[in-house]
Amino acid sequence: MNLQIWPRLGLSTIVILSLHLNVGGVRTHVFAQDALNSYEVISHKTHERVLDIVFEQDRVKWDYDLVLRFEPTFAPESQIVIKRRVDKTEVVEYTSVSGNIYRKLNSWKANGRMEDAVEMAKLIQVKKRLIEIPNDEIDWRRGLVESIGPSMKVLEERRLQYEKGVGAIALDGTFYSLCYNQVGSHLSFTLLDQEISDREVTGELQLVRWMNTVRRDVGKRLVSNMNRR
Repeated sequence: MNLQIWPRLGLSTIVILSLHLNVGGVRTHVFAQDALNSYEVISHKTHERVLDIVFEQDRVKWDYDLVLRFEPTFAPESQIVIKRRVDKTEVVEYTSVSGNIYRKLNSWKANGRMEDAVEMAKLIQVKKRLIEIPNDEIDWRRGLVESIGPSMKVLEERRLQYEKGVGAIALDGTFYSLCYNQVGSHLSFTLLDQEISDREVTGELQLVRWMNTVRRDVGKRLVSNMNRR
């Protein structure tokens, strides 16, 4: 049977070998060393809570249409909050300027810090940028709707392969989280796919490619808006 491995381990302690794996919901970093050692990694719950704090998730609450969160293996984490108004769409982008938060949290814990999300969040710096876009300039919702069907088809194909004992090994990547809120309905999910890139749109799943397209579009608009000032 070919084992399917996803890059996050549901363990709080890992053994230092020569791999970098994330399996089952909690990312772990494994490095080659001369001697066999082990160290504790930050819990998935604490990592997500830190992101909620620094990305002001508590303040956002339900006042959004879409929230796109990107948790790369190497690059800084980021989040985009989208709210459609009558004639414009408000977009807020949050990006860690402290590097990859997950790695930083692991480093702090390895140095003996308490696993306290509130205290750890105080040590993270985040850049927050806002932009308003006329509604007639974007149609992100259509792209979202069109990407869901093909992505679900791929996920179903993977499930059938897994049941046959065939799977894929994923080393390094980005966790993509999407929250959708509309007229009392709420939908959220997380997908593991290719690492984000500033050079190109990545992703095997069409939904992930849509998220990366929106991320890059927002980034370009923010830069253009800043240059016009």
